[in-house]
Amino acid sequence: MMSESYLILGATGTVGRRVLATMRSLGHVVKGASRRNAAGPDFRRFDLLEPATHVSALEGVSTVMLISRPGDEEAHIHAEPFIDAMVGQRVGRVVVLSALGAEKRADFSLRKVEALVERSGMAWTHVRPNFFMQMLASPPLCTEIVTRNTLSLPLDDAKVAYVDADDVAAVLVRALIDPTLAHQSFEVNGPRSLDHDEVTALIARQVGREIRYVPLDEDSARRLLAIRGLSPPHVERVLRFYALTRQGECAASDTTVAALLGRPLGTFEAFVAANAAAW
Repeated sequence: MMSESYLILGATGTVGRRVLATMRSLGHVVKGASRRNAAGPDFRRFDLLEPATHVSALEGVSTVMLISRPGDEEAHIHAEPFIDAMVGQRVGRVVVLSALGAEKRADFSLRKVEALVERSGMAWTHVRPNFFMQMLASPPLCTEIVTRNTLSLPLDDAKVAYVDADDVAAVLVRALIDPTLAHQSFEVNGPRSLDHDEVTALIARQVGREIRYVPLDEDSARRLLAIRGLSPPHVERVLRFYALTRQGECAASDTTVAALLGRPLGTFEAFVAANAAAW
């Protein structure tokens, strides 16, 4: 029987690099997948859009963490050949990094990815995170905070249970190495739900200057996203996510993940303290 060997897609990204580092620290046989040829000896050349890279990336692999082009309405189309390759290479288990609420929308591309995996015959686990705290410390949002002392979002007074990417990665690691979590789905929310007046107040307190939340209407948000360089289809996808958030879809705080991990989840206050240099 082949010993467990893991392949982490998106291994240079926000969550993937954390998963890869943790798996290595635990002593597992693990490779990262990257489109960059020079990513290092522990990486395999891989691109979902290049099926020629699929089989070689999967050589000797028993378990895969699958990330499928988030925000892409055709993510399932691009993922399907790779899912077929996993089956052909006798991959036994796959952990899907999906999105909060995916199960509520049969037409959502990431839900279609989940469904393809469920029908594949492989053991599967879906991990569905809320918005990452880290998005607030990354461009373009941190750039706006630095240059304008504002945070502009079309969220009205909606609350979000932002989650630390470290906690999302910890759930993914647990799902990868624990076969008892097969055929289960996990929502990963943060420990506290905040509106964006609260978000900006916490950042302002940390950096020592006033920062103001600016609620945008949808047309203003559309113009801002276009100025930031998003294509029209991408703009509309992002606006749909924001609309769901305004309806309360991202407001529920954690009820299960802290117990699964056996430790408290990272707080927004701790995140702000650790990332103050971004603002």
